Amino acid sequence: MSLNVLIIDDSLSYCQLLSKYFSELNVTSVDYCHDGTEALQRLREHRNRNRYQILVVDLHMPGMDGIELLSRLSGLEYRGGVIIASGMESRIIEAASQIVLGAHLRLLGALMKPVCQAQLQICIERLLLMAPELKTSRPAMTLQSLRESIMQRKVVPYYQPQVEVGTGRIEGFEVLCRMQQGAHLQLMTPESLMAVAERHNLLNAVSEQLIGFALKQWAEISRQPECSHARLSINLTPAQLGQSYWPGRLLSFCHKWQVDISRVTEEITENQALDKQSQHSGISRLRLHNFGVAIDDFGTGYTNLSQICRLPISELKLDMSLVRGIHMDPLAQTILKSLLEIGRQLGVSVVAEGVEDPRDYHYLQSIPNLIVQGFLVCRPKPLGELVRWLKARQRVAFEA
Repeated sequence: MSLNVLIIDDSLSYCQLLSKYFSELNVTSVDYCHDGTEALQRLREHRNRNRYQILVVDLHMPGMDGIELLSRLSGLEYRGGVIIASGMESRIIEAASQIVLGAHLRLLGALMKPVCQAQLQICIERLLLMAPELKTSRPAMTLQSLRESIMQRKVVPYYQPQVEVGTGRIEGFEVLCRMQQGAHLQLMTPESLMAVAERHNLLNAVSEQLIGFALKQWAEISRQPECSHARLSINLTPAQLGQSYWPGRLLSFCHKWQVDISRVTEEITENQALDKQSQHSGISRLRLHNFGVAIDDFGTGYTNLSQICRLPISELKLDMSLVRGIHMDPLAQTILKSLLEIGRQLGVSVVAEGVEDPRDYHYLQSIPNLIVQGFLVCRPKPLGELVRWLKARQRVAFEA
């Protein structure tokens, strides 16, 4: 993995300080310049257009200021991440961050000076979450292996609990796809198989097996004492949402396994814009039949607040890039509280994904009516392990 940083700040001493911090975080290279015009010239050069994975932008600079630079970045089709680092007042920094988000750029942080190394580390982690292509990727499943696993019905549902952060009450479970491959039943994760399945029109076959197995197993999960009210969340892509086939198919699955439709939520992954009439129609039809509908990975750039207000969704799931490091990020805290207030007015619940840091969890415990999901609560588990986890959790609660 190669990470190159460009710092745009008129203070030479501050550029040198941030360069030192980044170097200690194992960044590949750090360059700096002192105004927006020079930064744009560097980025416009063909050989440098994708050279920098991170830009650190000061706002108040002579010549072209940081806000004008941010406004022009989208025209360059810049696909890296942006960190705002400024000594200006918080409202100006927040306004600049809205420019970044409005231009569909990756905002990694909006930081007030002095910036510390821990904040930069969180920003780097956010970039790796938003841009998985920068990480060392696992080998993709071959088309032949995928077809064989589908034919042999080797799709395995894993379940990850969602809990109300203030009370610890289990509110639901997200179904995650795993697939066994080969004679040794190697377990493949979604990032290894979903792109291949989508490219070769096999995604519906994978989803059908996953949903069928999950709804069949749901009866055993919902019999557990803590789960009588819980919901089951199942993922669909925007492309699947646009297929008129799915609402009726989901209804037939629920009727076959005698599952209460009102306790099933369809999570729509935010890997492309929800801008087609067929997709809006799909959401409306699902809600008409009393399914829940959640926008998954909110904050990664495609769905905006005006769509949230227009679409009849029931749940909003914040991408883990917004949650990571929230205990020390005032902007992320403001975004979360604003979304919770919007959700309260619209009757939409909010789920924070990817909670892995105890300090983030401790901060989130102060936020009412928030549901959390992540490794700190429980890692995804197959049915048998999940039931054992639920029983152990019940014993601990009883003994307390």
